Amino acid sequence: MERIRNRLRALLESDQFTYPELRNMFLTLMLDQFFIFFIGTLSTAMVSSVGEAAIAAVSMVFTVNGMVSLMFTSLAAGGAIVVARAKGSGDTFEIRRAIGEVTSLCALVAIALGLTLYLAADALVALLYPSVEPLLVEYAVRYMRLMCLSFIPYSIFNAIFNIFRNLGDTRSSLMLTVIINLLHLALSLLFINILGLGVTGSGLSYIVARAVGMLVALIWILKVKNAYGVRPRDFFHFNPGVTRDIVSLGMPLAVESLLLQGGMLIVQVYLARLTTTDLAAHAVANSILQLYSTTSGALLSITSTICGQCYGAKKYDLVRRYGRSLIRVGRFALLATLLILYPFTPLLMKLYSATEQGRPIIYTALSIGVFCMPLFWCDGNIPSMVLRIAGDGVYTGAVSVLALLLCRCALGYALTITLGLGVPGVWIALVVEWIVRAVALHARMRGDAWLHLDAQAG
Repeated sequence: MERIRNRLRALLESDQFTYPELRNMFLTLMLDQFFIFFIGTLSTAMVSSVGEAAIAAVSMVFTVNGMVSLMFTSLAAGGAIVVARAKGSGDTFEIRRAIGEVTSLCALVAIALGLTLYLAADALVALLYPSVEPLLVEYAVRYMRLMCLSFIPYSIFNAIFNIFRNLGDTRSSLMLTVIINLLHLALSLLFINILGLGVTGSGLSYIVARAVGMLVALIWILKVKNAYGVRPRDFFHFNPGVTRDIVSLGMPLAVESLLLQGGMLIVQVYLARLTTTDLAAHAVANSILQLYSTTSGALLSITSTICGQCYGAKKYDLVRRYGRSLIRVGRFALLATLLILYPFTPLLMKLYSATEQGRPIIYTALSIGVFCMPLFWCDGNIPSMVLRIAGDGVYTGAVSVLALLLCRCALGYALTITLGLGVPGVWIALVVEWIVRAVALHARMRGDAWLHLDAQAG
């Protein structure tokens, strides 16, 4: 154990961060991510208890809702990087200004996109899924509109949540996670299982929980943990320089995320050719893997915090060093997490009320993901975050979109539909996508162009 601790200290200790500081930050982020995905898993299980039609309908519109919400969550991520850079440079005024501006920008984008999607819900579901049964269409439209109403409070909550993370205040982000997710779980239990509202209950639980979460987040950043003097008026002041930085970092990620979700929509469209049992099994397997991969979210979050602050402090060699170190640490962290959680699969299957026909499909898909994730996920995802922090969003976006189109869309279709592998075909294609991303991103990180040192000097 002491040998492992010394090895971790050698990889992570620097003049910017101490090993105990990073260890505590990572463990808090792990708990944070586990809590998010565990509550999400229980919530999905509650929807599953209503029947396969409900879980299939939620899965159908999940990608569309994700395409919209990723626009303002990407801006939040870009703004959080600006905040991390400002902290690295020690500029308190810049931190305060960025906090207010990114929160307001996210809210404005969420209002515009949520209203548009709400009005277009009927036409969009009919266009994307012309051949599905009427009950699925009804559920899908209802769920989509309810989620649109939750976008506005969630955009504000998510912006503040990401800000705390990138400032290194992981305890505050954990507190916000606990509040919003416990409330969502309690409301899901009330609306879905006690009142029997089904898909409607699931949507209502999101609306109420996110509204309360937004209020708590605002109180927390203005009153409880206001180390940088944030004031309400900061949310209504826009500075061209700060806006430009937020947009330049957030928009490439937003475009990338939009294109990625577009690719995922293509995947969902060809999966719709399969049976309702297949669709439900894919949704359940995906939800369980998210719970098992809580470490991955923590790794990306701590990468953003560490490398963002190092980049703001102009310690570029440290940015590169931490990028490589976190890949190494991440592989073993993922392996340990999956070894601990995978034996709980039978229990989770019961929570989801999986049918006899769907269980073999779920096990096969999960086995593919669980076996390959420790081998390839870190190499295909952590470098993307490192490059993006340095403003290299165009390259990372191009790699991500091309890998998705070639692997999950083209190869996935060939394996799933043409060769008749069904749901496992999509998961095999996902693993190939991780490998392709890893090769392209590692090649980029070996050079210096991604650091954009000329732009920094100017």
